Amino acid sequence: TAASPDPAVVRTEQVRAELVAHAPEGIRPGQTLWLGLQITHAPHWHTYWKNPGDSGLPTTFAWQLPDGFSAGEIAWPVPKQLPVGPLMNFGYEGTVLLPVAVTVPAGFSSDAVDIQLKADWLVCKDICIPESGEFALRVPARAATVANAAVFDGHRAALPQTLPAASARAEVRDGALLVRVSGLPAAWHGKSLQFFPETAGVID
Repeated sequence: TAASPDPAVVRTEQVRAELVAHAPEGIRPGQTLWLGLQITHAPHWHTYWKNPGDSGLPTTFAWQLPDGFSAGEIAWPVPKQLPVGPLMNFGYEGTVLLPVAVTVPAGFSSDAVDIQLKADWLVCKDICIPESGEFALRVPARAATVANAAVFDGHRAALPQTLPAASARAEVRDGALLVRVSGLPAAWHGKSLQFFPETAGVID
């Protein structure tokens, strides 16, 4: 990793990664603070989804937060299919935000919150390079933090959406996985759809 004057930013030849926050009403006891790692990839490089597919590794976070703060899991946006020869991987190119909801404790009363993050990611093109970064960010508690509002709003639009009317059935037929989905919106009928398994598995 390359040195940066901003402790919230890590740069390598392959990515620019920044720890960002979103707290439009400040940081209040019992409320949610949004944190995220925004990764901007160099052209043709990519990192991976929670299920990387046939190869690769997902990005992982290790937080250091004040006492009583609790970080949830990454809210993964919908990935892209990343075919590599006969393999199919799932991940991200361009710019992606990997956000996490952080619960603020009921007794919180400080003027600011100091956050540290150790992140590890695997970035690939023709070769794969394991990279990591250590990030630090101070978020004011009494003022709104909205500089990255558009980034977090864009992420919400990229999240997987639940379709209450949809149902699915899967079976293995002739060594292949056959998935049948019904109850999809009418606007999707006749269109080519992509399938992303949330967990990796092996067909025996």
